Amino acid sequence: MSNKVMIVSGGASGLGLAAAEKFARNGYNITLIDVNEQKGKQAEEKIKGMGVDAVFCLCDISNKEQVQRAAQITKDRFGRADVLINNAGLEVRGSILQCAEDDWVRLYDINLKGIYYMSNAFVPGMVAQKKGAVVNTGSILGYRTVPERAAYSSSKGAIDTLTRTMAFDLAPHNVRVNCVVPGAIDTPLLRGSINDSPNPAETEKVLGSKSVFGRMGTPEEVANVMYFLASDEASFVTGAAYFVDGGWSIM
Repeated sequence: MSNKVMIVSGGASGLGLAAAEKFARNGYNITLIDVNEQKGKQAEEKIKGMGVDAVFCLCDISNKEQVQRAAQITKDRFGRADVLINNAGLEVRGSILQCAEDDWVRLYDINLKGIYYMSNAFVPGMVAQKKGAVVNTGSILGYRTVPERAAYSSSKGAIDTLTRTMAFDLAPHNVRVNCVVPGAIDTPLLRGSINDSPNPAETEKVLGSKSVFGRMGTPEEVANVMYFLASDEASFVTGAAYFVDGGWSIM
């Protein structure tokens, strides 16, 4: 068991919680960052029940002061930061003509500026200890097109470029940066999108058909790749986008 520390945004549910559980099973202490206080506290207790320490920080990652506070809480509690999972994200429907300006700005504040704030708050600790790993959560929709996702798809596409730039800049400090690219993963976020669609049953069927396996993926399947990318087994991997999409990208 290690005393390493993993920080995950959007850690109260879905991919973030699955990642927290995966790292906790491997001895990491966990900082959970989320805007949902009830689920965040439940996640904290769940992780503590796995035999490691955890702290939940109520934090909107688009708010610089809140992110800096979460970083200070982590430093005071654990004294280090080894892995940062930039996972929190927002999805907004609408074409470039339909998406309201406020929705566009809010989405970019979370999906991209949030990575900026989180990285600026937590990566300096990795630089100081001369080792660390960052894993950003992209999306297959940054590479493949579906209707009415102009803001979401463009923000996720930008994460790919941001990941490679971060990897290049942080390499001299022995900090690796990679990106997971989930396909249709059965998370609360995707379930919400399915349920909001005109025909939820048909939407779920279509999403399942986007994999060569004929099903949606699970959060745990993405968390496994996140853990690999953050581990020493991926010590020569940086600037990469790992597709966890059930083959959507090859169809």
